[in-house]
Amino acid sequence: MKKNFNSLSTKIVVSIAAVSLFIILVIFSVFENINKKAFLNVEIEKANLIAKTIKPLIALNVYLDMQNKINQIAHQLIKNPNILSIKVLKNGEIINEVKSNEYKNGIKDAFIIKKDIYKPNSKINIGQLILVYSDKGYRELMEKYTKVMFILLFVLSVIFILFSLYVKKLLSPLRKIARLLKNYSPNQKIKFPFILKNNEIGLISNALNNMQEKNFQYSKKQQNINNLLEKKVNEKTMELRKQLYADTLTDMPNRLSLFNDIESADNGALLIINIDDFKEINDFFGHEIGDNVLKKISDRLKNMFSADKNIKLYRLSGDEFALFFIEKPSFDYFIKIAKKLVYYIEKMIFYHENNELGVIVSVGGTHQIQKALQKADIALKSAKKQQKSFFIYDEKLNIEEQYKENMDWVNKLKKAINQDKIIPYFQPIFNNKSGEITSYECLMRLIDDNDDVISPYKFLPIAKKSRLYDKLTEIMIEKSCSHFEHINHYFSINLSTEDIVNPSIVEYIKQKLKKYNVAEKIIFEILESEGIDSYKNVSYFINEMKELGCKIAIDDFGSGYSNFEHLIQLNVDYIKIDASLIKNLDTDSNAQIVVQTIVDFAKKLNILTVAEFVHNEEILIKVKELNIDSTQGFYLGEPLKCTIHHLD
Repeated sequence: MKKNFNSLSTKIVVSIAAVSLFIILVIFSVFENINKKAFLNVEIEKANLIAKTIKPLIALNVYLDMQNKINQIAHQLIKNPNILSIKVLKNGEIINEVKSNEYKNGIKDAFIIKKDIYKPNSKINIGQLILVYSDKGYRELMEKYTKVMFILLFVLSVIFILFSLYVKKLLSPLRKIARLLKNYSPNQKIKFPFILKNNEIGLISNALNNMQEKNFQYSKKQQNINNLLEKKVNEKTMELRKQLYADTLTDMPNRLSLFNDIESADNGALLIINIDDFKEINDFFGHEIGDNVLKKISDRLKNMFSADKNIKLYRLSGDEFALFFIEKPSFDYFIKIAKKLVYYIEKMIFYHENNELGVIVSVGGTHQIQKALQKADIALKSAKKQQKSFFIYDEKLNIEEQYKENMDWVNKLKKAINQDKIIPYFQPIFNNKSGEITSYECLMRLIDDNDDVISPYKFLPIAKKSRLYDKLTEIMIEKSCSHFEHINHYFSINLSTEDIVNPSIVEYIKQKLKKYNVAEKIIFEILESEGIDSYKNVSYFINEMKELGCKIAIDDFGSGYSNFEHLIQLNVDYIKIDASLIKNLDTDSNAQIVVQTIVDFAKKLNILTVAEFVHNEEILIKVKELNIDSTQGFYLGEPLKCTIHHLD
């Protein structure tokens, strides 16, 4: 018998089945949207949590400009398969970017998390952290979820088609289940009803419960992973923080820690202990022995002051330690501690392969908290300079002003070099018989911002300390040789023994002599006033230059004490008698005797003599009476910045 599809029962069954299927589809759609959003939020929250966790550490390293630390963190994080790319920007510029292989090969979708980086303990923006987080986990989860849902949909559809007569009865529990699903969260379990029923509703409830259990377990697993990651990041942060503020060799607080303690202190005092010539221990016995010495000294310091809660110990650098007094002690006690440090550390004996090692220390201190580190460091340098065991900073000495003045001169020198304001001035030297100019001495001058001409005695000592001296020497050699390239006159350049023993300067001289073809015109004036200690090196230089055609003069001869052995051992052409003997030559009989001795001795060796600092007619007359060959001085000609023309 044919079924009557137009019958009311059939229509009811079909209608109920259609309505039931429609309801299932609605439930499926709602459930899917809720889960999609929940799963999406979980993944985004994971990415945000990672970014939020590492942001303080990244901010600290960006602020301290610790590129290596940022790079280490980035490479550690990129090991997480869900992290595709990490980019760190500072002031709008990328300072670090690490990409996974998957990211390099190209991806379609991912979460991009951007976090502003602020200066520690402030709201000043110094950069940005950009984290690209893979949505692979989200997509895989959704695929599994969709399959489960389609299977469930299919099962429910079959059930409702086969058991359409029970639809009305089943609608009520399904609506209850639907209401429960509206507040679904992967991290919160729903207690589904009808699980114990041995019917379709029970099957649905169990299916939903099983799906919920799987989602819950997955969410819990991800949470555990996040917690583990957070723990590792925190451990690494603590480790880096310890490295940042502590010395690994002695386990003492380091220089940065001292700086922070001083900044936060209202009063206090500071002593810095430096091991003199510690580099020699490292060079001769090795760094392992040097480290052992440092450890034992740190142990001695800890034992000495372990009971004093007012003193905190630090290791500042390789060979420096510090004592910071949290509360300022009396000045007498402060001095007592400084002396105690010197006594007990220098009393220590270290052993290495049956050798006894001892150390000498210098101590610098300040009884003031303002700029304590700077002042103690200045005091330490003063102790070394004055060869004292300890030195306490004193405002009355104006040491800071001296340092500031030195730094100003360094800046002026650098600026003058960069702006080409180091120039030679030329002072003529006259033959005492003919009255003609025989040569010019090239004298260094610095032109400042006010176009004032500065003599080298004001800046040469600073130039040597700041390692700018070699550059000044090269400028004078270059400009002097270039100036006299086409001028038929002798010219002289001053060289110190420091220049002569410097292989790069000697090589530079040779290059310029060859470039400008002035070897037979140039006279190198070696400063006798600085002391000629290395006869071997100086003699080698003189012979090498004379083989090229150059001439040699001993400058400032007679300054302080003069060693006539210079004239015998060194193959020189001229001696320039120092200004200290010439300036009062017309009235000082002793100076006349010394000068006459120098002239007679020089003539026996066929060496020409030049009188410097001739500043009036009376001295010029006396110079000629003593049979000195040539004269140089303001009376006959001042140093000038001028073009010396051909005098053929």
